[in-house]
Amino acid sequence: MPDAENPTRRRSTLSVAIVEDDDRDRARLGTMLRQYGDDNGLTIRLSEFEDGAAIIEGYQPQYDVIFLDIQMRGIDGMRAAAAIREVDTSVILIFVTKTAQYAVGGYAVQALSYLLKPVTMFAVKSEMDRSLAQLDRAERTSILIGPRAAPRRVDISDIVYIESSKHLVRVHTISETQTFNATLQEFDDILSPRGFFRSHSSYLVNFKHVVSIDGEDCMMTNGDAVRISRSRKKGLLEELTNYIGGQLV
Repeated sequence: MPDAENPTRRRSTLSVAIVEDDDRDRARLGTMLRQYGDDNGLTIRLSEFEDGAAIIEGYQPQYDVIFLDIQMRGIDGMRAAAAIREVDTSVILIFVTKTAQYAVGGYAVQALSYLLKPVTMFAVKSEMDRSLAQLDRAERTSILIGPRAAPRRVDISDIVYIESSKHLVRVHTISETQTFNATLQEFDDILSPRGFFRSHSSYLVNFKHVVSIDGEDCMMTNGDAVRISRSRKKGLLEELTNYIGGQLV
């Protein structure tokens, strides 16, 4: 099921995880995050984990922000972050540490920042403001795709084309294909204003990835030929010409 946030609409909910083996530190940070939500009219859906192993077991990309204590028993924050990044490249990671030197490794897992213990409300507010700004930027250029139980965020520019068959859609990106229950119309509504065109009742193409028009097919950057219906060909050529800023001859 596709989903795209309207960048002009204020975000109302945020899914946040805390991974911290100290009960008091975990409770303190949770209280501050809830306070931040209350102060900003934001519902914080908070999940708490006592160690790195707990969050990476069966991990699904479902969080917007994860606060990770670096020094934990067993699987520490750095190792947990590396495991998370293998399946989730979008979630914002913020490390929590007693000593700044331990946060240096955060660059390897694209962490946004780190908080020094004891954590203050001012620091939490600053990091949450930064996180929301980053999420807003990402949502202008990406959408959620996949089954409702395990959606993934992908850059719109990485989608080559989308096809439908009965009640299934297949989203072809530059690196993979995902198949799940949805309708092509749902994607058409979201993506048509963003350089996509319904070339056929079963296909939605990204003009960025159209290499050429060969008879009744769009030749795509991944080598696939996507069908163009006769009734839509004129409109496709006109929109493609507008997109590339050229002229039909």
